[in-house]
Amino acid sequence: MRVRNLFIVLMLLVGLLPVAAQKNEAKVLLDRIVENFEHSNGVSIIYSIRPEGAYSYGRIQLKGEKFLLKSPGMTTWFDGHTQWTYLEANDEVNISEPTPEELQTLNPFAWLRLYRQGYALQLESSGKRASVIVMTTTEPNQEWQRIQLYVEHVELRPMEIRMRRKDSAEDIVIKIISYDAEGENYPDAMFTFNKKDYPTAEVIDLR
Repeated sequence: MRVRNLFIVLMLLVGLLPVAAQKNEAKVLLDRIVENFEHSNGVSIIYSIRPEGAYSYGRIQLKGEKFLLKSPGMTTWFDGHTQWTYLEANDEVNISEPTPEELQTLNPFAWLRLYRQGYALQLESSGKRASVIVMTTTEPNQEWQRIQLYVEHVELRPMEIRMRRKDSAEDIVIKIISYDAEGENYPDAMFTFNKKDYPTAEVIDLR
């Protein structure tokens, strides 16, 4: 009986090995992607995003936790602590100190730091050009329940991101049109709002 039980345990462990290997491979790949990003002086990304069936386009420039995001009718600066959002239609700037959850909603590349805790990782499939990493939350209250990241093999650059919110049946799809980390060196002032550039804008402090 003991021999039989030991055999069953061994078979279960053997069955778990491929899953553990996939998780390790996915984490190693994500670590390399994030390392490339963090060692750059800045990354410029042009992307399209499809929430609820409609496409829109934007450009985000990132340096560490800082970013400058430009999308139709809106520009957002974030210096790592304070956020300024300019709404063109209202000619107003809202100042806030966003929570990590709010940043995840605004910055489509916040997944760069999400995977390190609260997510199970899996290398779902690997094709000739791209690998697919699946991040599934282990916390029911997490805003993003599932993230699929398509990564180009050679230069380890994101190609597409599919994100599923809690209580949603549809993915938000982000396609990377261009990803440039070559020769960028962004000054910190780039990620703060300058009132001189928007002299007529009403500034609303929401902090």
